[in-house]
Amino acid sequence: MRALSHRAKGIALACGVLLGASLAVSIAAHQQPFFHIADSSQYLRLANGNVQGAMQPFASRPLAPMLARALAALLHVSIHGGFYVEAAGSLLVLLAAVCWLMLGAAAPRWMLVAVVVVPTWVTLVQNLVFPDLFYAALLAVMLLLLEREHLFAAALMMFPLMLTRESTSLTLLCFLLAAWSSLRWRDRITAVVAAAAGTVVVSRLAAGAQPNVEHLPEAIYMLAKIPWNFLRNMLGVLPWSDANTDLCKVPVWSFPFHFGPVHALGVCGVSFHQQLVAIDVTLGNFGLLPMLLVWLWWRSRRSQTSSLLLRFTLLYGSVSFLLAPVIGAGFLHLVGYAWPLFLVAMPQLFAPFPTASVANRRAAAAVGFFAVHLAVCGAAFWTMFLPGIGLKLALWVVGFLLLYIWSPETENGPILPPSQPPKAAQIHSSSMVKSA
Repeated sequence: MRALSHRAKGIALACGVLLGASLAVSIAAHQQPFFHIADSSQYLRLANGNVQGAMQPFASRPLAPMLARALAALLHVSIHGGFYVEAAGSLLVLLAAVCWLMLGAAAPRWMLVAVVVVPTWVTLVQNLVFPDLFYAALLAVMLLLLEREHLFAAALMMFPLMLTRESTSLTLLCFLLAAWSSLRWRDRITAVVAAAAGTVVVSRLAAGAQPNVEHLPEAIYMLAKIPWNFLRNMLGVLPWSDANTDLCKVPVWSFPFHFGPVHALGVCGVSFHQQLVAIDVTLGNFGLLPMLLVWLWWRSRRSQTSSLLLRFTLLYGSVSFLLAPVIGAGFLHLVGYAWPLFLVAMPQLFAPFPTASVANRRAAAAVGFFAVHLAVCGAAFWTMFLPGIGLKLALWVVGFLLLYIWSPETENGPILPPSQPPKAAQIHSSSMVKSA
């Protein structure tokens, strides 16, 4: 797509944003009402200025609710209207950034449509009261800065990101690791100071908020979520404590454990519903893009060149995807944090591969793969739970077979490091030496 003219890129950008926004909003509008989703009341309290009525850790995510309140006052609309305006702006910024980065990649042109129709856009819109969509828009701005290698400005983005969500600590770590060799000490210090300043401001804004549900120190609470969610989401064991009886009132087994307000831990039972949800979301939330990402990365892993943007999105997206099962119970929206991996890094991985001719079997397989991808995205919305998993698994098998035929690689063989010539060239060179 990078070969398109400026005019064609502008048209493609507008069409991609319009298609993605219209699909996401129209589908999300027919789902559960926006302001009746679990935990949405916490952010509504923050937007109404009722910090004392909000609980941790929600009170430590103040920027998005504050912006909704400011927009409501500026435009003379309700708080709900402020959230709608904020979500509309965030969605347009995010879609425009993703499409712009796509247009600068070497991916096929149909990949633009493949990216803007994935179900994760609907999840972001559906959870518009959460800070996720606004955070994604801020992160998209940071990705644009990384693409242009404006590293100082990217480092400054840690301040608004930290005001929006406490998980910016992970964003900061990935930024420093991925860009360390490219950063000057000024940039490194700026990123750390900006994140620290954001933490200080958040602590001031959240002063007086209600403690978390277990009434534990906030650091202990966040760490304790990891084994708690690992048991539930990975092993199928439903944990219990006398300070958190959401999963059951009376456990089947318990033992004394004294730490602050917690006096007993136990087990409610065994359930594999969360595992089925994880499988369903993994198969459908990004369509076939995860399969394509793994395939492209494996085929290009020996390539010695990678941009700063690619390094960051691969690292941040992979860590976010792997941490999704252990940082919370809502796997559907938590796995969406990995969107930079599938929507930005994946198109960048096409760089070592040429575009296949439109008149051969590989091109037909590519079209088939695109069609199956669209079918998987559709199946994420319009199929029942268990039958939907079976259907998506079948479509993934078909998609893998088509991908094997398409096999994005060089026409003369797999990609090789710049320092290693193709095998045929080595044989030809050897024969010339012998004949001499």
